[in-house]
Amino acid sequence: MKMRMKKYSGQAIAIIMVVLVVATVIGASLYSRMIRNRGEIVDTRESQRALEQADTILDTFISSDLILLQVAITDLLGSEDSYTFDSIGGLREFLMSKDIDATIITEFGNTSSWCEDSTSTIEITVGYADANSPIEYDVGEVMAINLGSVNMATYPTCSANLTFTTAGSGDHLFTIKKVYMNKATGDVSPYQLTHMQLYCLTSDSIVANCGQGVVAPSTSPSPILQKFTSGGSLSIPLTEANLYEVRVIPLKEKLGVAMVPSNCGNVLNNYTVRTKVVCKGDSREKEVVIPNQNNMGYPAIFDYTIYNANGTLSPN
Repeated sequence: MKMRMKKYSGQAIAIIMVVLVVATVIGASLYSRMIRNRGEIVDTRESQRALEQADTILDTFISSDLILLQVAITDLLGSEDSYTFDSIGGLREFLMSKDIDATIITEFGNTSSWCEDSTSTIEITVGYADANSPIEYDVGEVMAINLGSVNMATYPTCSANLTFTTAGSGDHLFTIKKVYMNKATGDVSPYQLTHMQLYCLTSDSIVANCGQGVVAPSTSPSPILQKFTSGGSLSIPLTEANLYEVRVIPLKEKLGVAMVPSNCGNVLNNYTVRTKVVCKGDSREKEVVIPNQNNMGYPAIFDYTIYNANGTLSPN
């Protein structure tokens, strides 16, 4: 009887040991899973935080007074193409020194306080826009190069290099319209057919077919002057006598237009602001193009009609 009790007692101890080992393994597994899940939550939060902070920085620029901002950026860049800030503090000091409202970013400290570890970084790069920085214009909008306030005699070889990219589907029709005005008298020159030319942009490799069956009427008084594939460019001299404004007007599909002036000083440059924020290894980058005050567009209600000629230039 005593031998049997000792045998059962030894079995119970063995069973208890097995249960303890299994419980330990399960507990360690659950703890590991909890730590891993917590890490995933932190990573997601830091990714979202990086994106929000990139947006906040860009909001500071796009909500600023346009004239003050452009003067400040031009002074900052000088003869350089770009300048990079590596802290919020440096950007805030620059903006405040130029009387630009920095309220939006005042609540943020230096880079170390943005995220949960010291590896967080920030880069804000301000520069002149290039051919790879288009602004998209929909039908009903206009990209305008206004020369009314520019002394073109100072820039005798000034021209605008325009690069066009497809931002919609199918063939993209657009017109480039020139407006002439005697700056001394303020009299706008009568409209001529040659002042408004039709162009076609396509992502198709067969450029010759661009615009076929799209323009109405087929006997349009302004036939397609030139056809491009996406990424095609055109250089427009801006020194014609009495040239007051150049307008790029989309007629069919949204159009991407990048404008890079040549030999025009800094009076027509667009600007880019790129923000890169890294939080705990999660990187987010965003960019905004700020148009020059002389390149602002407007609703093009009346630009779709040729007044003193025959026919209407419009998509089907």
